[in-house]
Amino acid sequence: MSTIKAYTEESLMSGIDEMRRRIFFGKHLSGDPEDTTDFTQASVELAVRAIHKMASDAPHKPIEIHMNSYGGDPTAMLYLMDVILSCPCQIKFFGGGAIASSATWIMAVCDERYLYPNAMILIHAGSSSLEGTHTDLVITVDNEKRLQDHLEAIYANNSRMPRSFWHAVAKRDLWLTAEETIALGLADKLIVPKKRGNLRKVRQAHLGQKSNTAKMKKLVVKLFERIQLPFDVENITLNAPPQEEADPNVTVDLTEADKLSIIENNKETPDGNKQQ
Repeated sequence: MSTIKAYTEESLMSGIDEMRRRIFFGKHLSGDPEDTTDFTQASVELAVRAIHKMASDAPHKPIEIHMNSYGGDPTAMLYLMDVILSCPCQIKFFGGGAIASSATWIMAVCDERYLYPNAMILIHAGSSSLEGTHTDLVITVDNEKRLQDHLEAIYANNSRMPRSFWHAVAKRDLWLTAEETIALGLADKLIVPKKRGNLRKVRQAHLGQKSNTAKMKKLVVKLFERIQLPFDVENITLNAPPQEEADPNVTVDLTEADKLSIIENNKETPDGNKQQ
């Protein structure tokens, strides 16, 4: 196995890509339920060591944290927050999927915070199952209140909204869209999708073909019969083909066969229409 291939496979499995200075938090790829890159003491310790090494190697280059996480161990999260804030490198956050619970605390403190358009962000107060003597329960509740106060202050110090707002909304599970999170100031910018017209020429050709409406209605009737639900097929209107914008910088390397296929598909028939 080549050195580059071995490095790539190791970085994919560990969630640490030192070469590109990226750290990934999400479910581990190994399939082992005990092996996770959500916020556990072990996963955070791995990330902390990587941050220290990257900062030592190049203190003026940014480090990226990529996250899709439902959160995890709050003490591990607080440790990672401290390491991020004491690191000389700029820390960039990229969030997609679910950014929930303690994962939002990491997002809040990073230097630049980017979200994918379909990311969902969960804000809520911590929860726990309480056991022990009456005195122990009183102490535990007091400790959790102090932690919640601290976290509300973190939200307030890293967003547009005051602490009273975060205290109020944390009483319930509040799911935010990426746009709402950015509007509140808890994240900074959407990751804009690429214009994919140059990558979808086969798709555009297929969707651009004129559909047989009667045949499509028969198919719709058949599908709804299969799931045993009523549907008024006469009121269905087929979608118009979408207009795909193209970015000249977003292309695909075509084989010679691909190029010939495109030429053939764009030839005009004797009636002046393009072949389909």
